[in-house]
Amino acid sequence: MGCILSSESAPEDGGSPPGLNADGEIYVYVPGLRTPKYVDLKEHLQDAISADLASRLQYLRSNVLITSGKNTPASKSRRRKTSQDSPTAADLEKALVNYLPALLGFVAGGEKWTSGLVFEWTNVEDEKKETALGSVYYELLSVLHLLGMLALQEANVRLTSRPPAEGYAPKVTEESKRNAIEILLKAASYFDCALRAVLPNTPEDIKAKLPADLSEPMLIALEHQALGHGVELQLSFAVDNIKASLAVKRRLACEHVQVWKEANERIEHVPLMDGWRKKLFLFLKWKLTEAKAGAYYFHGLILNEGYEENTHAQALMWLKAAHKYLKDSQRIRLEFSTAEPTTKLPIVVPKLPEFPLALIAEPYHLPPVDPAWEKESGYEGIPTLTPDIASFLAKKDPNPKPAAMSDLRRAWPMSPPLLVTPEMVRAR
Repeated sequence: MGCILSSESAPEDGGSPPGLNADGEIYVYVPGLRTPKYVDLKEHLQDAISADLASRLQYLRSNVLITSGKNTPASKSRRRKTSQDSPTAADLEKALVNYLPALLGFVAGGEKWTSGLVFEWTNVEDEKKETALGSVYYELLSVLHLLGMLALQEANVRLTSRPPAEGYAPKVTEESKRNAIEILLKAASYFDCALRAVLPNTPEDIKAKLPADLSEPMLIALEHQALGHGVELQLSFAVDNIKASLAVKRRLACEHVQVWKEANERIEHVPLMDGWRKKLFLFLKWKLTEAKAGAYYFHGLILNEGYEENTHAQALMWLKAAHKYLKDSQRIRLEFSTAEPTTKLPIVVPKLPEFPLALIAEPYHLPPVDPAWEKESGYEGIPTLTPDIASFLAKKDPNPKPAAMSDLRRAWPMSPPLLVTPEMVRAR
């Protein structure tokens, strides 16, 4: 989740946590970026290559450090840093892309050019986790890894809802989703290149010393994570498309499950730090469980359209399983968001507009008291609480208790109580 650049003009103190946008929302989880530490290439390479090439390599690598927010000794300046000077993720990506061709010259010419040269990188989430190795393959893997992580981070930005217009819920546009798919595929290609072209050529003694972030299982997990987010967006387009068949939706949903399953299986073999390990495990587990809910749901709908024996019973079983996976995914998502470091998810149910109820029942009026009650002895009328009838009839207590005589009654005789007679009821 970490990033070198949390915002284009991030304050030195406070601000957004690493890896999150200004609102702290997260769609694509980026589990810790790595940044290079300063190395004096000119001094180490002065007897191995020309001074011009050494200066060029120093300049290109220093740009990577500067744009990652790490000042080199040669780049320190007394002038005050302004928001216009603050590097962006795009600046860092450009610096890495420019540095990559010059770095490949060491690979083509053999590691004899880098004899005695040590490259050092550190994880921005824990700067104590530094790894220094005297291998250009380590430097090349680190550059590709950082390019892939920056792409994941950019995809998260594209998929985060923007502040809505007044009266509307936050929304991610279709164009942003399509751009995010392209960015996710680019991220997957960086991790695939590291796995396919660099890691197999890395000496075994260097492989054994690689940090967990650059291990083969981690790179495979990251590649599948990028692809998993892409398939998820494809599925969302199919769901919104009324012309897309259930078969198409089910196929995408099953692909969605498979790619997250592979990511989960690979991450189990990565010895990450305890806190980040748990956080990443929960994220991948959440995405897999959520993907299963969708796949079981669409498969159940297809079964429900069949006419074979017991088809509907089987469909019901699959739909119940989908509901269970959905509940589990919601539980895991909450556990992920509350695990340290806490994160905020963009999936928020907006408040519905409130409207007065248009369907109103006509009032029901009680009917008059049955006249047969008028002939019953021992009943007398009492005032009613409704305007519809003059009175109710209440049963008279055959053994009333004499009420205590008040001081007013002792003073003068009171009028007899007023009784409601049938004539009075008819007159009303």
